[in-house]
Amino acid sequence: MPIMNKHLFLDLEDTIITPVLGGWHNTELINVQKISQIIKTFNPDTINLFSFAIWNKHELSEFNLSTRNMIERALNIKLQITPTVDDDIIPACCKLLNIAVSTVDFSEMSCFWGKHEAFRLFTRFMFKNTWKSWQQETSVMLLDDAVINEHFTWPDLHISGKIVNIDLVPD
Repeated sequence: MPIMNKHLFLDLEDTIITPVLGGWHNTELINVQKISQIIKTFNPDTINLFSFAIWNKHELSEFNLSTRNMIERALNIKLQITPTVDDDIIPACCKLLNIAVSTVDFSEMSCFWGKHEAFRLFTRFMFKNTWKSWQQETSVMLLDDAVINEHFTWPDLHISGKIVNIDLVPD
């Protein structure tokens, strides 16, 4: 029987923290109880971020200086994958679609793919070979405030997932 590996991805702004309007050090935690309950129920092997708020290495560095520790302490977890939009998300999506990274910027990604399609493309890219290499089923979940609830599956890749609107999760 194959191994099931579960990956939870958290959006940042309006999902686990307030918007980063005054800098990363001025954010506050929100939805900690809801997310803690989802972690307990879903029981992920890894907890990751998938946020359009971390555009590049500079933003990632600023996030790591303060906000990362605050989130990890509040949820009693260690964040694993923290992709940036420019260096990780757009390149992964473009590689999967076989298009040049130089032809896609943040605005186009956000308008044309949105969070849903960007997440699906990114996770397909990240986990497309896990079945071949490890005989592993992969389950992914994205918690975000700006999405509609969705379930998806790619049987040939042995990947299933769901996108969950944190605002619709009961307290």
